[in-house]
Amino acid sequence: MNSKGIGIGLAVLVVLGAATAYVYRPQSPDSSSTATASNPWSRVDAARIDHVTIHRSSGPEGQRTIELEKRAGAWVMTAPGRGPTEARAVEDLVDRFANMKVTMVRARSAGSHAAFEVDDAHATRVTLKAGSGVVVDLFVGASVGAGTAVRVPSRPETFEVDQSITSMVQREARDWRNREITHASRESVQSVEWVNRNGTFRFTRNGETWSAAPGTTVERLDTARVGSLVDSVANLRATDFAAEGATSGVAADSPRVTLTTGGGDAAAQTVTVRLGNNSGDNESFAQREGTDTVFVVTRAMADSVNPAVTAFQAPLPTDGGTAADASAPAAPAAAPMGMPMGGPGGGSPQIPPEVMEQLRRQLQQQGAGGAPH
Repeated sequence: MNSKGIGIGLAVLVVLGAATAYVYRPQSPDSSSTATASNPWSRVDAARIDHVTIHRSSGPEGQRTIELEKRAGAWVMTAPGRGPTEARAVEDLVDRFANMKVTMVRARSAGSHAAFEVDDAHATRVTLKAGSGVVVDLFVGASVGAGTAVRVPSRPETFEVDQSITSMVQREARDWRNREITHASRESVQSVEWVNRNGTFRFTRNGETWSAAPGTTVERLDTARVGSLVDSVANLRATDFAAEGATSGVAADSPRVTLTTGGGDAAAQTVTVRLGNNSGDNESFAQREGTDTVFVVTRAMADSVNPAVTAFQAPLPTDGGTAADASAPAAPAAAPMGMPMGGPGGGSPQIPPEVMEQLRRQLQQQGAGGAPH
């Protein structure tokens, strides 16, 4: 082949390479050929959004679709459970969608959907509404670059947006809900009352400590332990929520604890939490009076709601002394003559002073009388 033919071949290869790179290059939103594709949804006014639906492609049956609604300015979950959401959880999601911008077109054909996890089998579908109108409807896929891959239903393109939202929309239903059962500062709690099968135990604040109220008698009362229990019940937090139709066992005669808060200019308020059946091996059901939500709490939380008498007491003395020195280690006993120092197993010396003095005198006498002439 002559040099002219080689030159023509190289030129063809360069043209083909450039054409291929042009077709498959990431598309910028500033490109005139993709100006429309870079704005596939209308502007989102976060203040107007009052309904969010999150449908995950996998997860436990009955837990895949999450419905969130804004009522009287506050977000609540309506499915799969009902109750207030975690503080600012939904607002943060809505804000990210409101500020979301397309940075590039990652792919143009439906054949790329699975690779970016925006296909039906992998994506999480998120729908935002204002009233009855749909504002945003997107399939959210994998994290890509500094953002997230998304696609619009009925369109083939896969877009990259500048917000990281994959992990947020894949949250479990319980992670959207407010798990707070009680929340009170230590200083605001003025009295506490436990009622269970062990009796009624009522304590009142006495400055920085606690005193047994009239009618409550606890032997070896340990006010530090009372204070620790009060701290726990004033800040109860659930690990989960009871499933629909679960037998919680919470009733009017269930073990309960009641906190009275207030003081100063604040009006007195009471909060009562009742404990129900066990939920698994290490958890129990609990419910705050005046709400329909049934929580699942850890064994430690359950014990603070339903304490045994010993939870208020100092440990029993083990040597006939007072409770205060019950935990002090016993003084080591002297080893009998002829026994290895430290007892049968040896150890550190335990020879009494009088024995040491006797040995010293014997050695002196042997030295005086047994010296060679």
